[in-house]
Amino acid sequence: MRSFTDKEVLDRVAGLSTFRGFPHGIMDIWIRSKADVFDSFDDKAFTYECFGGAKSPKFIMARNGTTNAGSYGLLHFDKYNHKGCAVLKSNVIVYGSHAYGLHNGKPAYREVKGFPYYRDANKNQKAEEIGPEFTDIIGANIHRAGQNSTVINNWSTACLVTANLTKFLAWLDFMKKRPLTVCILKEWP
Repeated sequence: MRSFTDKEVLDRVAGLSTFRGFPHGIMDIWIRSKADVFDSFDDKAFTYECFGGAKSPKFIMARNGTTNAGSYGLLHFDKYNHKGCAVLKSNVIVYGSHAYGLHNGKPAYREVKGFPYYRDANKNQKAEEIGPEFTDIIGANIHRAGQNSTVINNWSTACLVTANLTKFLAWLDFMKKRPLTVCILKEWP
């Protein structure tokens, strides 16, 4: 994935049809890699503190992760949902989408507002935004993988997952259990 300036990222968010202004509070902007390497943490998350009004959001940190399901979800979805593996919609912002909670007994951010998604059922090793769009709460949480994970496997079946434990814990420490707005962008040229 190429590098992005804060201005590029924030301008892209401001151009979304779902944009209603930068929220007062914390916003995670995830950029989905156009390469979409199968079972790989090839996406980026950028955390900003937003102050509302005209003041520009302040960049806090970046981390590697995924916005896509891994091999377990994409190839074995029939074990948990016959309609297909959930793929969160890109180029959308959902205000107040996540709140502090637990995921599999560990600190995380839980989905509290429906995030638009699709169901990919073709098992072609690509997380694709195809078919009908749904918007309900499916447990697309924000959590961590292992110490320094490189393979997604079952770390995500729709969750936003940070690959590095240390980075995730630093993010949690910064968050201080505050609410979170999430935006997912598709990588652009």
